[in-house]
Amino acid sequence: MKSWWKMVRFLLPVLMTSCAQGPEGQAVRANTGVVERQSHAQQQAVEAHVQQLSDRLTQIENDHAATRRDLARVVAMIKEVQGQLPRLQGAVEETKRQAQRGTAEGGAATRLTRIDSRLRALAKRLAVAPE
Repeated sequence: MKSWWKMVRFLLPVLMTSCAQGPEGQAVRANTGVVERQSHAQQQAVEAHVQQLSDRLTQIENDHAATRRDLARVVAMIKEVQGQLPRLQGAVEETKRQAQRGTAEGGAATRLTRIDSRLRALAKRLAVAPE
């Protein structure tokens, strides 16, 4: 479309000078000048809008990349916690056995039960089967 406008802008004045003389020719040339200025202004407006959209797309792409990085960090943290849960559950089980054998103090069994409940709830939220 751009090349078409260039061709029209070139040929129209040539055709007008050869075909139209006098006041009609001047009026046509004046109208052609107005159309050329409007066309140039519209082209500049479109180019500015395209640049704004390009800038906006770049910002969206940057935001998307940052979100993906944040999501990867969260996934890594969840996997780390999931890896630690079995070890902690094993330690709780071992402490429970010691408490049942009487090696721990009297209130330790109650505390261990609460800790065990909290660990199981955390494991359930993270979708890890308790051991």
